[in-house]
Amino acid sequence: MTRNSRFSYNIFTEKNIIRNFIVYFKSNIVPIILVIFLAIVIIVPMFYSYFPANLNLKEGDVSPHEIIANRDVSYIDVAKTEELQEKMVESVSPVYFLDRSKEDEVLASVNDFFYSLESILSSKDDEIAKREKLLDLLSNNTQIADFFLYGSIGRIEQLHKALEGIVYNLLLTGVRSDKISQATNIGIETIAELDSEEEEKELLIYVLNHTIQPNLIYDKEATEIEIEKVKKAVSPIVITISKGDVVARAGEEITTDEVKVLKALGVIRTGDDWKVVLSIFAFTCIFLLLSFIAIKRSVVVNPSNIVKKTAEFVIIVSIVYIVSIFLENISPYLVPIPLLAMLVFAFFDFPTALTVTLAFSFLLSFPLALRSPIMFAVIVSSIVSMFLLRKMAKTVTFLYAGIVGGLSMSFIALFIGLSSKLGFKQIGLNVSFGFINFLGGAVVALGMVFVMDHLFNEATVLRLLELGDTGAPLLRELLIKAPGTYQHSMIVSNLASSAAEKIGANALLTRVGAYYHDIGKMFHPYFFTENQQAIPNIHDELTPNLSKTVIINHVKDGIHLAKKSRLPQEITDFIATHHGTTIVSYFYHKSKESNGAVRKSDFRYPGPLPQNKETAIVMLADAVEALGHTVSNPDFNKIEEMVNSIIKNRVSDGQLSESDITFKDLAEIKDSFVRTLLSLFHTRESYPEIDESGND
Repeated sequence: MTRNSRFSYNIFTEKNIIRNFIVYFKSNIVPIILVIFLAIVIIVPMFYSYFPANLNLKEGDVSPHEIIANRDVSYIDVAKTEELQEKMVESVSPVYFLDRSKEDEVLASVNDFFYSLESILSSKDDEIAKREKLLDLLSNNTQIADFFLYGSIGRIEQLHKALEGIVYNLLLTGVRSDKISQATNIGIETIAELDSEEEEKELLIYVLNHTIQPNLIYDKEATEIEIEKVKKAVSPIVITISKGDVVARAGEEITTDEVKVLKALGVIRTGDDWKVVLSIFAFTCIFLLLSFIAIKRSVVVNPSNIVKKTAEFVIIVSIVYIVSIFLENISPYLVPIPLLAMLVFAFFDFPTALTVTLAFSFLLSFPLALRSPIMFAVIVSSIVSMFLLRKMAKTVTFLYAGIVGGLSMSFIALFIGLSSKLGFKQIGLNVSFGFINFLGGAVVALGMVFVMDHLFNEATVLRLLELGDTGAPLLRELLIKAPGTYQHSMIVSNLASSAAEKIGANALLTRVGAYYHDIGKMFHPYFFTENQQAIPNIHDELTPNLSKTVIINHVKDGIHLAKKSRLPQEITDFIATHHGTTIVSYFYHKSKESNGAVRKSDFRYPGPLPQNKETAIVMLADAVEALGHTVSNPDFNKIEEMVNSIIKNRVSDGQLSESDITFKDLAEIKDSFVRTLLSLFHTRESYPEIDESGND
């Protein structure tokens, strides 16, 4: 029973995974199609770079036209490398190991021989028997046998010691298994120099030849290891062809070396082409995977804008990639990685821009074969530019980032040129191209951001700066039609942006969102207290229910106006959420006084609730600014109590439950609100009137 349950559960889980994958695929079909399009844009030029027009050429064929290298390429000349390795192997000496047991064995054989010789000569056998034994011992050498048969036995001990010394010296020097005859000859030469009879020397030579053995034994395995070490120590012979070099001239026969170059360039197909194809797909997949992860984790991406954000990413990468291929023909220092970094930063965030820049550099290293120092220079300088853009408060910051990034790129290019011992002209070109790359990238990025943020209705920094200009059309209209609301929005903006900066939220987005959060009041400005300074309160003539409807409708009117004016969704969110689902309390209580059967839900704003820290801050700032005007003789304690009550009410009412704001954030927001309100409500000292007529 347990097995069946587990089996059923596993199948159920597996089905869920498949079903979830299908659901995810269907819900993200447009982003997936866009990514596939980007993959095609990347892969096609790579294939063209690595597999240009195919030529069916072999060694000895005549080149139909001049063939020029379309890219830098390096390959290992295997034949020349092996030839060099064989030359180096010839210098390797065979490895031998010393067999010390051979020394004892040889000396024992010498001792045995002379012991046998003495035994025969000193035996009591008759002369014939002795002679037969000597001939048997000396392999029928009658001359030596007769000499010792009738000679003095006292010389044998001296000959024994002499040969023992000769053999010992030979073994001490080492007798190689393949050089035994050479060692024997050395021993014979030593014997020849002895002061002895010829027959005695012949005896010693005979014994030496029959007893000597090699004690240096050839070690085949160790020798092969040494040979492999020598081979590995040989650096492969790398042939490098630069882009633009003539590989083969028209009408000339193709040589062996030229065939190798053509294969490396992909002009002639080889059996290893699948490796290049696999590499192209691998590089592309790695880039897209890293970029996709970075985009999904970006704080500006959510399910509602994933299609738009993917489209922006595809357009940016496609343009920069195609431009990179063309500009690299001029100089690798012109590859527009800085442009990519600035654009991705403008439409996403710093972590996403950093990840995509690194991944894109990795991707370009394959088709463009960019060298590591150049890639390092571009990446470091791009990061410098992005750090400057993080504090962007005006359009000119883009140009400032381009200039500083260009100067850092120029400095690194100068260092690379000097360390590589390039000519001064080339160094000057590299330095100039590096600076132009960044400054030009900043100018182009400005233009592209302006076009794309209007095309996609994006809340980029540049768009926010544009919308945050108090002379913007909607803000001018708000000032004219609802001056009190305009003034209220400016104060809310100051309150909210200061608090956002304190907790690390997007202060610029918060400020601009606060500017526009009440634009819906332009439709019926005099229904709102801040615009009623010189007229009676209209609500005195209306029922609470009608008043409530007009008040609540300013949110709907604001959203309508925002869409009509093509405000970014991020700004529209401030309009939609700045009241959340709070109650229009004044008219709720007024209605309750006249009619006890009143539901709170009828007097609530429709929502939605704030979804992030920025919109949550504006909700709180809006309530704080409105209630702040009701505080008489405001001081620190009264303002703090008022701010505390508003934050507590919003939290208890669940208005902040869908935002990512924390209690620590709320404490810092409260502190910021109190300080800002104190500066707004401060009183001036009264000074005595001065008689400007000059009379005392």
